[in-house]
Amino acid sequence: MTLTAADVVRSVFGVYRLARFDPSGIGYLDRTPEGALKSFYAAVIVLPAYALLLVIRLWDQMQGVPMSSAMVVEGIAYVVSWTAFPVMMHQILGSIGRGERFIDFLCAYNWSSVVQMGVYLPAVILAETGLLPETLGQGLVFGVMMAMLTYQWFILRTTIGVSGLAAAGFVMLDLFTSAIITDFADGILL
Repeated sequence: MTLTAADVVRSVFGVYRLARFDPSGIGYLDRTPEGALKSFYAAVIVLPAYALLLVIRLWDQMQGVPMSSAMVVEGIAYVVSWTAFPVMMHQILGSIGRGERFIDFLCAYNWSSVVQMGVYLPAVILAETGLLPETLGQGLVFGVMMAMLTYQWFILRTTIGVSGLAAAGFVMLDLFTSAIITDFADGILL
């Protein structure tokens, strides 16, 4: 199961179209079982940006924490964060009679992280470097986060065919799950 540059370009283009609220973007994704597995390569693509965000977020608090410990704990948290919500969604979609839509969801959900990181990282860097006034930087990051949550809502609504309210509930479940994983990892280290 190899991932080609064409696979990446096609998938990122598809989720870019979804980011523009164009449901036809789903058609650019490889929505086969093999394509769903390939979508986890997105975790490798965004890993360097995630590591940079982690350093920005924890730099002041990590003084005195061995680098090896931080890498192991945060590495495990990264893998868990990439798998926990999809595993929950697999179970939930099966129980609500939408199991056949899981692969569509998974492909769009995973690949969308590339687009999200491409917007979120520059916003955080702008806010953290002081190039913007503090309130403007915080507002930018907050606005980008709200846009990302809206994007996830659209992906969930489009790929699994649920109401807007149900999609919002799934977004909140994802947000809650991510917060628990992050807090647990940070609690081990700090």
